[in-house]
Amino acid sequence: MSLVVLDGVGVAFGATTVFSGLDLRVEARDRLAIVGANGAGKSSLLEVIAGTAPPAAGRVERDRRMRLAHLTQQSPPPTARTVLAEAMASRQDLTALQAEMAALEQRLSEEGGKAMARYGEAQHTYEGLGGYDLEARARAALGGLGLDEAVQRRHPRELSGGQVRRLELAKLLLQDADLMLLDEPTNHLDLAAIEWVEEFLRGVPAAILVVSHDRRFLDGVCSRVLEIAHGATEEYPGNYSAYVRLRVERRARRRKEWEEQQAHITHQEDFIRRYKAGQRSREARGRQTKLDRLERVPRPVEDERPRLRFTPSPGSQVLLRATELVAGRERRAIAALGRAVLGPGDRVAIVGPNGGGKSTLLHTLAGELEPVAGTVTRGARLRMRLHRQEEAQPDEEDTGRTVLDELLADHPIGEERGRTVLGSLLFSGDEVFTPVATLSGGERARLALGRLALDPSNLLLLDEPTNHLDIPAQEVLEEALLGYPGAVVLVSHDRALIDALATRVWSVEPQPDGPAAVREVLGGYSDLLRARRAAVPPPPPPAPAARRAAPPPVDAVGQRRERAQGRVRAAEVRRLEEDIAGVEAELAEVRRLLADPSTFADPAVGAEAGREHDRLVGALDELYERWSEMADSA
Repeated sequence: MSLVVLDGVGVAFGATTVFSGLDLRVEARDRLAIVGANGAGKSSLLEVIAGTAPPAAGRVERDRRMRLAHLTQQSPPPTARTVLAEAMASRQDLTALQAEMAALEQRLSEEGGKAMARYGEAQHTYEGLGGYDLEARARAALGGLGLDEAVQRRHPRELSGGQVRRLELAKLLLQDADLMLLDEPTNHLDLAAIEWVEEFLRGVPAAILVVSHDRRFLDGVCSRVLEIAHGATEEYPGNYSAYVRLRVERRARRRKEWEEQQAHITHQEDFIRRYKAGQRSREARGRQTKLDRLERVPRPVEDERPRLRFTPSPGSQVLLRATELVAGRERRAIAALGRAVLGPGDRVAIVGPNGGGKSTLLHTLAGELEPVAGTVTRGARLRMRLHRQEEAQPDEEDTGRTVLDELLADHPIGEERGRTVLGSLLFSGDEVFTPVATLSGGERARLALGRLALDPSNLLLLDEPTNHLDIPAQEVLEEALLGYPGAVVLVSHDRALIDALATRVWSVEPQPDGPAAVREVLGGYSDLLRARRAAVPPPPPPAPAARRAAPPPVDAVGQRRERAQGRVRAAEVRRLEEDIAGVEAELAEVRRLLADPSTFADPAVGAEAGREHDRLVGALDELYERWSEMADSA
């Protein structure tokens, strides 16, 4: 039975229908990405599937036995528990069993066998649900998400908003759910944590529905894509990259079908006009009848492809030079860059753990922070502009300005050009008259980029520029930066943007003593990963086994029986290891196919590859479980 079935489901915001007519089945182990612009109804769809909001139309059927976990963008009020205890308490089934076993222990002496029998049942269930390793799993999940042991001992009310978000994600990952609904799971995560979550999700047997603006994350986790656009929904096989290619192909094919039908209709209408009153009027009437019955191909909806352009300014060949630079705050050294030179065309991405010093280094280059050591020398014709993370936050004071007013306040370019610039940032029609005070974080981020684009510059310093941006806006920014002739230095967790843009990566790497070291790698994020893998030494060869002392003599028959059983177990372990290697090789080949966009040229082939991937993952899980049992007894 399907986990969830949607039949003709629609979503509305008040009286406005966002989309309608969605038919969808979610099966075990499905991996579905839900994509669309901000406001398309993606989060609302997750709420409808979770049952926390009703559909505006249609019906939703859920498997009653299904365990469902839903990560929303809202955080619950803090409790008095520690972070670790809060994560463990999220498993209410296990905490209830713990309480029951504690109560039964108090009654064992009075009730005897009856209480003992129930205690044994509860203990067996508790063990089967993983209760005895819950603490270890909770510590691993919190640690993987960047909440170390010191943070785990604190209380949620002491955490930052980003840390609370990571705690909520850890709680969800501990649920052992059959269906995970994830709304922006990578928000507030650094790259190491994002990659940890990707690896975790690839290994769980749950079905996953995810809303995310992280294109690389969707590539790594999902094998189907549901697009919500222009009030309609459409499904695509494959990961996000395959969806992008297939979407272009489908739209081109539909455009061609529509144009061919329009040419046919025009030809028929011309014939009918010419001959409806003449000798061929009977034929003309016949053609009119056929035309009236013709099923019309709907006119394709054209996606506007807005273009943003940053205003360049001439500059010298050396725009900025850092010499033995150590960045920090309040004279505390945080990140040591050493020497660096920036010139026109340079594209530098700064990556590293949250709190590691990336923004501190960027703001030191911008001159907003004094270096702890070393110098930053600026070129004679440098025109530098800085984009801060805070620019997406609401202003404390409501100025009463509209989006257009805000753009024109410092850039008197006239309403017509102002509307053109805002259109390139996906503010269309009357949206330019929206009060700034009512804008979302994503809309504020787009407006900030518009102001930045109008300022002449030859060096852009960008602190998390894609935060709050949906994928269409990210692509507009990416294209604008690729066409910018000046230098760009950006702090980002967006691996797709870094790989598309960067010519160098500065990896901020914490050190046990002293400030973080900044390691430079040519290329993008993928090149950094390759450099890291190349730097890891191969494991040493196994040491020769030491001679063992002869064991004391045992019964000869028992000894032969034990040796025979041991050989059988060892042979079974070897056979299982061969089977595991074979399945892993098949799985690697299937994953290679799923990563190749050409696999999805035929949707049936892509779908079959996705099903084969899920089958192999299940088979591998079973083989490892049997191998573990046999290896323990071998």
